[in-house]
Amino acid sequence: METKCNFLVDSEIWPNLIFKINEKKIPLALINGRITSKTYKKWMFFPKTARKIFKLFDLCLVSNAETKNYLKDLDAKNIFFYGNIKLVSTIDKNKISNRNEEILLKNKFWLAASTHKGEDKMFLDTHLKLKNEYNDIITIIAPRHIDRSQEIKTLSENYNLNTQILNENETISKNKEIVILNSFGILHNYFKYAKSVFIGKSTLKKLRDVGGQNPIDAARLGCKIYHGPYVYNFKEIYELLEKNNVSKKINNFNELSSNLIKDLKYSQKEGNKISSLINNLGQKILTDTMKKINYFLLNEIK
Repeated sequence: METKCNFLVDSEIWPNLIFKINEKKIPLALINGRITSKTYKKWMFFPKTARKIFKLFDLCLVSNAETKNYLKDLDAKNIFFYGNIKLVSTIDKNKISNRNEEILLKNKFWLAASTHKGEDKMFLDTHLKLKNEYNDIITIIAPRHIDRSQEIKTLSENYNLNTQILNENETISKNKEIVILNSFGILHNYFKYAKSVFIGKSTLKKLRDVGGQNPIDAARLGCKIYHGPYVYNFKEIYELLEKNNVSKKINNFNELSSNLIKDLKYSQKEGNKISSLINNLGQKILTDTMKKINYFLLNEIK
């Protein structure tokens, strides 16, 4: 006899779909579920309906502790938190190439990734502090929205810094101090060689309720991670990374520059320990998650 199960993975909650699944008496599981405080408040405008919906899940595997608490209040059952399955995937470093590899290996540099408007001044101030220690330091800025590249270049030149907007398939020019990445999908190409990365969308108070960008790939590629105080979107992941000495919260450019000075003193990138740690954490999350899913399936088939 064939037994079906439905899994919602990283998915929005569609009430009609859930009620239809229940009508057909098909077991339903939520995998890597996440409910933010904003979403929870919306559900609580209709608390009876919300509890009626979430009661129908037979298994809830959540991506953070906050969601676990919200689901308990919404009368969901069989709620478990093992970690975010986004930590599970791996990256093959051997498949990552960069036409600027020689420059990145030869020179001291650091990377400010996924930056947002209002954050770039901090990175330029950091660069000036670093120049006191390393005269040939290169700061690479990867804006979240590349239409800001010229804006960042203008700001950088106001600091009298030799600046280049680096388009796809271009080479970093000699004696450039600030390099602004002006293409999509290339962060891995720089994470591979960077010792230290600052992840943006984390310093602006106005974005505190939506702050934070995903630091996992940078950590998986062996980078020490820095971020500002506003990382709500990836709070649990940053807490996990901080607990394992992979990430650190930074409040201003003085703190950032003093940490980068320490990181940059090493002649080569020493990120293998970080990569191994992230891969081991991901493997444990995968193992625990699959055990629970297999147990769920076996019991539903009986």
